[in-house]
Amino acid sequence: MSDLPRVCVVGYGVAGKLHHRLLEAAGLRVCTVDPALTGVPGGFYRHRPVEHSATVRDTAGPVHLWSLCTPTQVHVDVLAEVLKRDPRARVIMEKPACRAQDVPRLLDLLERHPGARVVVMNQYRHAHALRLLDDLRRHHMPDQPVTAVRVAFSKDRRADMEAGRFVDRDHGVFGYEWPHMLAVASRLLPPDTYRDYVESPVEDVRGVVHEDYFVTAARERAVVADGVELELYSSVVGDAPDDTGVPDWARPFGHSTGGRRRLAQLQVGPALFTAEMDPVALPDGGRLPGNTHRLTAQLPGGCQETLVNDSPMDNALRTAVARLLGDLSLPPVDLRPVHRINALADRFRHARATATAAAAGQLSGGPV
Repeated sequence: MSDLPRVCVVGYGVAGKLHHRLLEAAGLRVCTVDPALTGVPGGFYRHRPVEHSATVRDTAGPVHLWSLCTPTQVHVDVLAEVLKRDPRARVIMEKPACRAQDVPRLLDLLERHPGARVVVMNQYRHAHALRLLDDLRRHHMPDQPVTAVRVAFSKDRRADMEAGRFVDRDHGVFGYEWPHMLAVASRLLPPDTYRDYVESPVEDVRGVVHEDYFVTAARERAVVADGVELELYSSVVGDAPDDTGVPDWARPFGHSTGGRRRLAQLQVGPALFTAEMDPVALPDGGRLPGNTHRLTAQLPGGCQETLVNDSPMDNALRTAVARLLGDLSLPPVDLRPVHRINALADRFRHARATATAAAAGQLSGGPV
């Protein structure tokens, strides 16, 4: 048992608990760092005692791998602590890697610690359901071009936000599910098309601004290479009855699970290919078992459905562990999603600043 690699999970919220469970199931020894665990008995974990400490520097013994599951705004601070303890650390970072204003510091840390190895997690880059969705498209419509890619990820986070857990006031809705949706888009668009999209200026984004939680729902539309229409939609307040921003194509999915959805669609000529990823709603208001995803092909000749059992998070963690503990070179940390969600949030920061100035009587003119 003592010969197994030891991983330290930093942050014991929802993501940290999930990382803990999956990493332990993968055969790793686990310890936990979280100030909230100070004074908590060793048996706080259900089945057996787990080593824990309040800070990175107090973690006892060797650590072969770190998993950073803290709020985005402290990712770089925690990474700096880890690299101070071990300049050659192997690190998994939850998405997004950091805020845009933290990018220079992150790059400086990586440059000053060339022996460190860092992977930014995004589970939907490892979702087999997305690969199978594209396989369905190639099988049924091999000669037809994709005309639209649509992605909708929503969850009602109001109770969590009101309790003060992970409130992203830097990015609003763009800091929660948007990196996942960008990962989905990267799987469904050709690499060059995705690169051109994610590096291009924001064309069309609309959203709902909240006085405390910043942007709570948003919808982005863009036309990418070859005239393919790309549409992304997300909400962190579920589906309000009077919210007209929910796209018609997303409305049939997710209502029976409180507006929670993880949806990807490919429009190919007369056919529509849809991946509903866990949680998947049933007509009676129930849902399919966890990690069960439904693929639907709506074809001119009828409709076909397939169920897929798969854990994208487990896939992503196991892949990250293998890469970090192995000797193969790693690609540089991809910071394009960070810049994209910041560019989207910027649209609303500017509007909010202008509206605030106008309300204060510093500006005159028509409505913002």
